[in-house]
Amino acid sequence: MSIYTYFPKINYKVDEYDSLRAIDITSAIKIKDYLKSYRGILYTPYIVKNGDRPDIVSNKLYADPSYDWILLIANDMYSVYDDWPRNSFDLETFIIEKYGSLSSAMSTVKYYYNSSLDIIDQTTYNNLASTARRSETQYEYELRVNSNKAKIKVVKRSLITAITSDLNTIAKRPVL
Repeated sequence: MSIYTYFPKINYKVDEYDSLRAIDITSAIKIKDYLKSYRGILYTPYIVKNGDRPDIVSNKLYADPSYDWILLIANDMYSVYDDWPRNSFDLETFIIEKYGSLSSAMSTVKYYYNSSLDIIDQTTYNNLASTARRSETQYEYELRVNSNKAKIKVVKRSLITAITSDLNTIAKRPVL
């Protein structure tokens, strides 16, 4: 079931003469707050596999692909394209679009670090002993960011029914 099923409808005035029936998207804030404050909510760490979309993970975990929105809200994800981990092909395409080529991204340093992993400039980096510094290429950086996106938390399957049954009431409350 889509998350928008729980959102109330409002009349949205387009101009002086016309209005549309629209979904009250402010309900997303209430649903997110509810999930974060739900007593007894148990999250389990989960690593998204290469190529798994939110609906696929939802189907694996909850036997229903339509609970993908719970995964996204529980992990503060607003854009599947930007916040969800990219598969290998899409990640390489993204890197090529962003940096020009894979070889360029693999050979261009993005960040220099000291032994405490603080970002430092190249001059400071060059003055440190090789054991007290490290660098990260643009390619390594994008891999790390994508790997971190794959580490999500999931709501225990046993709570899904209770959460979804409460959402109708929660979505209709005014935003404070």
